[in-house]
Amino acid sequence: MTKKIQPTHPVTPGSVWRDRRDVFGRRTLLVEYIDGEHAVCTTLTNSSEVQRQLDLAADHPKDNLLRGNVRDMRGSLTRILVDRFRPTNGGFDFVTASATLSPNDLESLALSGEDR
Repeated sequence: MTKKIQPTHPVTPGSVWRDRRDVFGRRTLLVEYIDGEHAVCTTLTNSSEVQRQLDLAADHPKDNLLRGNVRDMRGSLTRILVDRFRPTNGGFDFVTASATLSPNDLESLALSGEDR
């Protein structure tokens, strides 16, 4: 029987988490509330790939470079199983317990994830 990896920090409303599936660790989420086995979260920063494509399209507006289903996810709500808030490949890293982040803090979060 395999041993389940437990979360290193409690998943509480107001806590901020970084997505480990994102290669450069740019996607961050704010836990709004817990609904049974799910955490309802607001996306604070886009994943590195989504942001790269959005930036490319913004730099070249006449070239119509957006391909597929690329859209700015910041501010959108998503439901995630609480079990995923643990340090595994498909999980999340704990960032902070308090959501008192300024826009500068969010930018530094996005940039600090690139050196993971």
